[in-house]
Amino acid sequence: MLFGKRTRRTRLFVAPAALSAVTLIGIAAGPSQAATRPGWADTSSLSVRVHALDSGAGQRYATVILTNKTHKTVRTQGYVGLQLLDPHGKDVPTHVVRDRGRAEPITLKPGQSAYTRLHWGAVAGAGEPTKAEKDPTRLEVTPPDSRHHLNTAWKLGEVLQKGRIDITPLAKGTGPRF
Repeated sequence: MLFGKRTRRTRLFVAPAALSAVTLIGIAAGPSQAATRPGWADTSSLSVRVHALDSGAGQRYATVILTNKTHKTVRTQGYVGLQLLDPHGKDVPTHVVRDRGRAEPITLKPGQSAYTRLHWGAVAGAGEPTKAEKDPTRLEVTPPDSRHHLNTAWKLGEVLQKGRIDITPLAKGTGPRF
């Protein structure tokens, strides 16, 4: 009987060690989380467009939509950068104000989109001329954590109140349809 117990103990002692070795080998041989994680979306993987939304008196709304134009899945998170431009490519006053929304990680498969909602005033602020000095015709959009930008047409008129545009963090989809 003593021999039988010793064999059982040996088996129980060896089994966890063997299991640990298999686990370590599996971890070392398996793909790392970083290797399976999609690459970060940048200007080479995205296209941009602006979609006007219904507006109220003196208020304007739109969405900026970023679409994955590659054949690979990409990820993004956070806020875009914006700059309005005049017909000659010169900066038009633009003051982007981020709301306090939560920036969630977003994974975009090929053809999928993420959007940010824009809000700005169409009524002159205190001490501001009733008409903006320059009407913007283009919009530069810088994806989160990028140093390069994408350009798209801006056909939504002037942005008064010293160029203030309120934005939300990127969210998956193309935005509201109202």
